[in-house]
Amino acid sequence: MKNLFKTVLFAAVGAAVFVSCNSKNEYDIEGERQRILEQEKLIDAQLSKERIEIENYVSNHFTNAIEDTTKYPFQVLDKKNVKRGIWFEVISEPTDDSYEYKLNSNQTNVVFPTWKLKYKVNLLNNETPVQSDLEGSEYNLATGSNSNLFTNAWIISLFPAKYKINGNDINYVGLTAKGQKKGSKIRVIVPSIYAYGSKSQEKIPANSPLVYEFEVLSIQ
Repeated sequence: MKNLFKTVLFAAVGAAVFVSCNSKNEYDIEGERQRILEQEKLIDAQLSKERIEIENYVSNHFTNAIEDTTKYPFQVLDKKNVKRGIWFEVISEPTDDSYEYKLNSNQTNVVFPTWKLKYKVNLLNNETPVQSDLEGSEYNLATGSNSNLFTNAWIISLFPAKYKINGNDINYVGLTAKGQKKGSKIRVIVPSIYAYGSKSQEKIPANSPLVYEFEVLSIQ
């Protein structure tokens, strides 16, 4: 998960890489293409299904809502203008802007910070948190622990939207220019494909859009 491009694919949910084409595996390539197409049709349908519910929640609960304009990276499905369906609002700006999200010296891997943060997660139809840490603990997405807790929503909410490679901006998956830093507080609503998808998780039913709220106490 540390690899920059692997993480981008991870957050894309369902993105796949085609194998190189030759006469021996042409049949398999077409089969893989059809499999991805069917998967992307399901993703498109799920995004459409949840869009109105999400927008209604945003209208009723968000004060300064910002729509994420990033497009979903379909590989096969001929749709270029489908947004990820994510909305957010910045509740508090950083009080300390000194931390810099960065890549390693080879510019191939994202350096995963350790955040100390508070968070809570709720369903759209109930404001009682289904997951939470209201006191604040340390979290690092690279450790492999809390595997049932970390979802694509964590990466999207906390990391920056772009990194620089050889002086050029490379799109990442985050929502804000610099990512969340000490003092940052952000509320994010994500379609279910960026949370637990079609699998239920304790108090979270399958196919549930979720509202995440993060407050960063420190970062290193």
